[in-house]
Amino acid sequence: MKIAGERFCHRSYFERPSDVVAEGLIGALMVVRDGEHEVRAMVVETEAYGGRDDPASHAFRGSTPRSAIMFGPAGFLYVYLSYGLHWCLNVVTEGVGTPSAVLLRAAEIVDVDGVRSPDNPSLLRGPGNLTRGLGITGADNASDCCDEVSSRVSFRLPSDDVPVRVERSARVGISRAQERLSRYFLPGSPAVSTLKRPRS
Repeated sequence: MKIAGERFCHRSYFERPSDVVAEGLIGALMVVRDGEHEVRAMVVETEAYGGRDDPASHAFRGSTPRSAIMFGPAGFLYVYLSYGLHWCLNVVTEGVGTPSAVLLRAAEIVDVDGVRSPDNPSLLRGPGNLTRGLGITGADNASDCCDEVSSRVSFRLPSDDVPVRVERSARVGISRAQERLSRYFLPGSPAVSTLKRPRS
C-alpha cells in the first residue's frame, strides 16, 4: 500500500554520509514485501557506522568477505549474523570505495497488507527483533533497496511535512569509538532501546 505523497528513497538519498542518512531515516517507513504480502514499519532507532575512520565499523580494517558490500554502491542491504544469534540489517551509504552503513535498530509496525497492526511496538525493539519480526535474513544481504518496483526491502519518507523530533546519543553495545554520537532515535517511542544508566 502506498499513501499519496510518500517519497520513495532513491539511491541518491543514501549517497550521503552515514550520520545524515541515519538521522533522516527516523520516522521513515521501511517496506518489506514477501510475495503478495507487505509490512510497513516506521523506523525509530538507527546507528551510523563510517569506514576507515570508525573503529567500530566492520570496514575499519579494510574489505573482507563479510564487509565487502560496504565498499560498493549506496542503497544496498548489508545483513550479517551477530554473534551467531541474530541477523542485523544495515543499508549501505555514501559511494563506491567509501565504506559506511546505517544499522536499523528498532521500528514500529504501522500496517500489514494495508491493515493497521495491533499496538505492539516492542516487537521490533533491537536489531535482532527487527529482522526476526520482518523476516529478514542473510538471504537479503547485498539486495538493492532502490528499485521502486521490485525491491523486497525499501524505504519511503512520510507524506506530511511535519518535522520529526530526533535525538542522538552514543551507540549501543560497542567497545570502540564509544564517544561517537551516532545513534539516532525517536524520543518517546516504546520501541526504542532502553539504555542502562551507569551506577553513580
